[in-house]
Formats: sequence, C-alpha cells, structure tokens
Amino acid sequence: MRLGFYIGWLLLLAAFAAAAAETIARTLPGGSGWMLSAAELWQALWPGAYLIASIRISGMMPELWDPAILTLLSVPAWLLFGFPGVILAWMCRPNRVLSPEAEQELQEHEASLFLYDDLAREARKWAQDEGDDRSEDDRLPNHDVVDLFQRQPDDPDDYGGDGDLGHVGVSDDPDTLDEDPIKPLPEFVKPRGE
Repeated sequence: MRLGFYIGWLLLLAAFAAAAAETIARTLPGGSGWMLSAAELWQALWPGAYLIASIRISGMMPELWDPAILTLLSVPAWLLFGFPGVILAWMCRPNRVLSPEAEQELQEHEASLFLYDDLAREARKWAQDEGDDRSEDDRLPNHDVVDLFQRQPDDPDDYGGDGDLGHVGVSDDPDTLDEDPIKPLPEFVKPRGE
C-alpha cells in the first residue's frame, strides 16, 4: 500500500518535470504547437534514446511499437505520468481508513466548526420564547436620514431668547432690535462671495 503511494508521488514529480521540459522543448528549433506529445518531447530532449527504442522494439515486435506504444506516446507526457500518479497517490494513501480515535477527533473538530451557528440558533429561539419577535438584528447600526443643515439650539439665548427656530431674529421688544440674535457664521462656513 505504501509502495503504491510512493510510486504515485514519483509519477507526479515526473509529470511536473515533464511539464517543465515541455516548455523547454517548445523553445528548441522545430518545437511547434502549444502542447507537445510525449513522443515529440522524447524526440526533442533525447533523440538518440527515442531512435534506439523504436528500432529495438520494432525489431522484436513491430505491432507493439506502431499501434500500441505510439498511441500511448501521443498524449502529453505530463498527462501520461500525472494521471496514474494521482490515482496511485490517492488510492494508496496511508491512513485511508480512520481508526476509532481519529474518527472521534474528526467528529469533535466538525462539531466545533458549527458551534457558533448552534449557539446563534439557540439564542434566536430563546429570544422568541421570551416574546422578542424582532426579525432585524439589533447589532446593526441605525442609518436613519439625518438632516445636517437643521441646527438644534444649544442655548435658548442663541436664537432670540426662546429657543424656537421658527422665530429666529424676530422679537417684539424694540430694545433687542439693535442686537443680532443670530451669531455670525465662522469663517470656514461663509460662502466665497462674501
């Protein structure tokens, strides 16, 4: 089982090396296309070894080389090594079957992942049982429209004495007509034309 796992990882490393070699082979003269077959990659990187293998295998069994091996070498090398590597590494991985202790630990980890959701569900249920049937979240900020230009009086004397904004600057007393009941605006608020 472990031997298959290690062979799978070796095949995956060979697939990564073949993908890197494919980028190098494309830069060599005669490299064409965006994806090279394993036969083209073999011919580009080790042409002598490819020629010797084709002569020897064709000499012993011609049917083995031409339809079988050439069909197998028509796929990219990274796929030729990577597909069986993934299958072997996945199927032969160690600890594929969990022990009872490991399974219990996994269940505890899964339960801790959903603890917050369970607590929030219980809190909502408790609030509904207590008679609080609000559907909105009370932790959300209140975004009511605020009129920034409506000024509330800080001191009743700021606006003519009675604190009523509707009567700003109007007084029945002739002695207060000389006084400006509205305090002047600060310099940074005044319009540019004044």
